[in-house]
Amino acid sequence: MKFVPYESRIKAGEILADFILENDTTRYNRINKKPDSFISFAIPNGGVPVVEGFCRKLKINYDLIIVRKIKIPYNTEAGFGSVTPDGTVLINNDLLYQLNLSEKQVENAIEITKKEIKERLVFYKKNFDLEETYQNLIKNKIVFMIDDGLASGFTMLAAIKMVKKYDPKEIVISVPTAPLHTIQRIQNAEVKTFCPNIRNTRWFAVADAYKHWYDIPEIEVINYLNKSNFYINNFD
Repeated sequence: MKFVPYESRIKAGEILADFILENDTTRYNRINKKPDSFISFAIPNGGVPVVEGFCRKLKINYDLIIVRKIKIPYNTEAGFGSVTPDGTVLINNDLLYQLNLSEKQVENAIEITKKEIKERLVFYKKNFDLEETYQNLIKNKIVFMIDDGLASGFTMLAAIKMVKKYDPKEIVISVPTAPLHTIQRIQNAEVKTFCPNIRNTRWFAVADAYKHWYDIPEIEVINYLNKSNFYINNFD
């Protein structure tokens, strides 16, 4: 069956929820019976409209995981690792070896990334007592982790590493599109994956799975969050 590009990220989230219904009826029924035993996390910015469509359909709550790539000092469009909100660091050691950076350069890049995350936490009005927050949200829950797609998957792997620290019952990676080799890499982290559009091609871009692709501005993210019935900050 030929893949039809997603109309929008919101629609992609809805299709992702339907995909779970079609491929894992037991899990879908469990969500309907015990929605409080599930929690979703989105990686902003692109993951927010996807998780909004997903959670509207499944009637489960969500929060954000603000993951940032550790930028290469002389090429800030690329990264050699990722940092999560609680300070979890995941380094792409194969790439780092090729970059020949000094220990000081690596440390500085990580500290800059941690500072960026703190600024995002303030922007999204997040509690800085992160360990307690994540423990309460994650422990013994089935955790859906959502983005608008995966490329290398390294950012998601960092998020998985963080979530595992807080004793989830299960981690389920749910994304609208990804290359096959990345899905295989993610599955090596001992998580369940759902992805309606897995591409086994040499060249891959998340944008190709969408009819109208654009980078989500922060004002649009805030609008989604403020209007959401499922974003946990709105329950305070």
